Amino acid sequence: MSRAAEDLVRVEGKIASYLEKNPEFFERHPQLLEELKINHKVYGSVSLVERQILNLRDRTATLQQRLNEMIVNAQDNSELLVKCSELAVKMVELETKQQIVDYLKEQLVKHFDISDCQIWLCNDKDGLEGVNISDVDTLRKLTDIQFIQNDPICGRVTESISQLFKVEENLQSYALIPLGDGAEVGIIALGSEDVGLFTADMGTLFLRFIGDIFHACLVK
Repeated sequence: MSRAAEDLVRVEGKIASYLEKNPEFFERHPQLLEELKINHKVYGSVSLVERQILNLRDRTATLQQRLNEMIVNAQDNSELLVKCSELAVKMVELETKQQIVDYLKEQLVKHFDISDCQIWLCNDKDGLEGVNISDVDTLRKLTDIQFIQNDPICGRVTESISQLFKVEENLQSYALIPLGDGAEVGIIALGSEDVGLFTADMGTLFLRFIGDIFHACLVK
């Protein structure tokens, strides 16, 4: 860098530092706000005031977009909460474990936009129909998941994960809900043809709620 360039950088730094420490500077010199021109990608050369207005408009638009997203998410969560509550109440009221299994699978596919729901149990002493049987070690190896914190796991369907579902389904995303500590009782496997329905970074509160209720009904 040349000496002139270094001097310019030094002067600009001092100016920036002064303005930062004296924000009232432009209040004492309002004419400068109109005289200063700043390049803008869309509007060309604009004054400092105009640039501030444009920045405020951009920020307002961004905040409005975020607010709209929050409203939509709140509405979606409210509807989901109602569905989960109704599902839980009905499962508790059912008399047999077979009824509970059938009802859960039916309702998840019917009302939660699930393409396939498979229940895997590590012990079927009740002789339930419509469930798959496997030991917990096999399930963990098949899914490559340990369920260390007992939280549901979501993501893109892999060749290994696809073995938990019906072969004819064209599934893109999945959710695995552990039943019991470390999935010792089994798992609920949910699959969807919608790649965006289950993602690795999504919240799993409602999924865990469904798993906890179903597990409680199985062991009662």
